[in-house]
Amino acid sequence: MKLVNKLIGKAMGTFVAQGVSIDDEGRLCLPDGLTPDRVQRFIELCVGREYECPRDAMHDLFGRVGVSPRVVAILNEIVHEHGDIDLAAIAHHWRTAASAVPRFHEIPTRFQNFLVHDLGLADPSSRSLEDAVSSTRRNAAIQLGCEPDWDQILDLPEGVSDLTAEWRRRSVGNAG
Repeated sequence: MKLVNKLIGKAMGTFVAQGVSIDDEGRLCLPDGLTPDRVQRFIELCVGREYECPRDAMHDLFGRVGVSPRVVAILNEIVHEHGDIDLAAIAHHWRTAASAVPRFHEIPTRFQNFLVHDLGLADPSSRSLEDAVSSTRRNAAIQLGCEPDWDQILDLPEGVSDLTAEWRRRSVGNAG
């Protein structure tokens, strides 16, 4: 288990500065009040399709925005359906996970670029994923005419879909 903790610590070094962490129970803690369920709903509205679980939504989007297929495959092995980290799977696949640690930086960088450049919802001056996510929340709320609250934003599915329609048109056929 010491090796697993070391691997998680090394991989998480990439994410902590971006506002992402894992709690003591292995739950993924995302920036700016996002939960795996909220991320799933946001991705569904962006992509225009439904997913079985948060993991499937995140991994599909990661592939669409250029995260290495190898990294996505490794994530599929070590992340539960609801976004929790599977410590037993990391222990079982520790060699594979260890070899991918240097490439995990792709995830927050690609997701930040997705919010800033692809969707144009986050401020270009965002210095981290956390900044980009909170900026996306504020800017989407302004454009949708609602409070800057993720649940209120996601309760306006047609509006969110309209905000992301241009990206969806450009990304047709680029599914991961």
